[in-house]
Amino acid sequence: MTERDRFLATMRYQPVDRRPLHLVGPWPDTLTRWRREGLPAGANPHAYLGVASLPTVNISPNTGLYPRYDERTLEETETVRISIDGYGRTVRDFKDHTSMPEWLDFPVKTPEDLRRVLDEHYLVDDVNARFPADWAEKVAAANASDALIVVDGGCYYWTLRSLAGVEYASYLFYDAPELVDELFERYCTVALEGLRRAAAHGRVDVIGFGEDIAYKTGPLISPAMFREFILPRDRRVMALARSLGVDLTWYDSDGDIRLFIPDYLEAGINCLAPCEVAASMVPTALRREYGRELRLIGGLDKREIAKGPAAIDAELARNRPLIEEGGYLPAIDHSVSADISWDDYQYFIAAIQRAITV
Repeated sequence: MTERDRFLATMRYQPVDRRPLHLVGPWPDTLTRWRREGLPAGANPHAYLGVASLPTVNISPNTGLYPRYDERTLEETETVRISIDGYGRTVRDFKDHTSMPEWLDFPVKTPEDLRRVLDEHYLVDDVNARFPADWAEKVAAANASDALIVVDGGCYYWTLRSLAGVEYASYLFYDAPELVDELFERYCTVALEGLRRAAAHGRVDVIGFGEDIAYKTGPLISPAMFREFILPRDRRVMALARSLGVDLTWYDSDGDIRLFIPDYLEAGINCLAPCEVAASMVPTALRREYGRELRLIGGLDKREIAKGPAAIDAELARNRPLIEEGGYLPAIDHSVSADISWDDYQYFIAAIQRAITV
C-alpha cells in the first residue's frame, strides 16, 4: 500500500498493513538545538532518520487575495525584520528566536478599508486568472503521483483575520456584515470553481480547510456568527464534494473548536487537525462523544513528548485504542517545539513507527 492508500483506508475504517506516518515540522530553534545535540549541519531530520511523512499536494487555484500586496522590507537589524507581507500587514519578525510574528498594523480597520480590499485585492470577475498558466500540468503530475490530493474548501475566518486582526475582524462582523459576507462569498466562488475543475481533471482525495478559528479555551467567533457567515459556505462546498465522490476532509484549526463540531459534522466536515491537547481537543474524548463519524489527526501532546521516553510511550498508549480502531492519524499536535531534545525526538520517531503498526 502507498501512504495515500493507507490514509484513505484508515479514514474509512478499512484494513491496512499499518497507519500512514504523518510528521510535523520542527521550529527553527528546535533545529538549532538538535544540531548542537548531534543532528548533522544541513541535514533534514526526517531524511536523516530514514522516514518520510504522508505526501500531500494542494492543487487549488489562488483562492485568497488576488492580487496580493507587494512584499517589502521596511527595516532590518541583526535581530529584527519589519516588513509588509502579502496581506498588507506590517509585521515584526524576530530573527534570534522562534515565535509568532508581531503584527504591528493591518490594512483593514474600517468598513471602508474592507471595501477597498475587495475592490483592489479580491477580484473574481475573471476566475480564470486565479489558475496559474501551468495549473493543468501540475494537476496531471499530482494525479500521476502517490500523493494525497487536496483541494481548498475555505479559509474564511483566516482570510478576514489576516486582513484585519482578531479585534478589527470581530467589529466587522457587526459593523459591516454585508462586506464580510461579500468577502466570504468571493472566496467560496473560487473554491467551488477550483473543486469543479480539479475533479474534471482527475482525482480529489480530500477537501482542505484552514481556519485557525479558535484559541486555547474556545472559538474566536460565536457559534451564531459561524452559522450565519461560514457554515452555509462549508455546506455548499461539501455538497459539491459529495456529488463528486469526495467524502473526506482535513480541517485545520488550532485551539478549542468543540463548540463547532456538531455543525461541522452536519455540513460534512468529518476530520479535524491538529487536535491540540492543551486546548482540550483530546482525541479519545472526542471519539467517545462523536463516534466514528469524526476523524482526527494529531492529538499527541507535544508537552509530553518533551518529557522523554516513558512519557512518549504513555502518550502513544493513551491513543492506542484510536490507532487500532481507525479514523485517526497520530501526530504531534501542531509542531515540534524546542523543548524536545534530539535524543527524545529520535526515540519518538522509533516509537511512533512501532505504534502505527496494526
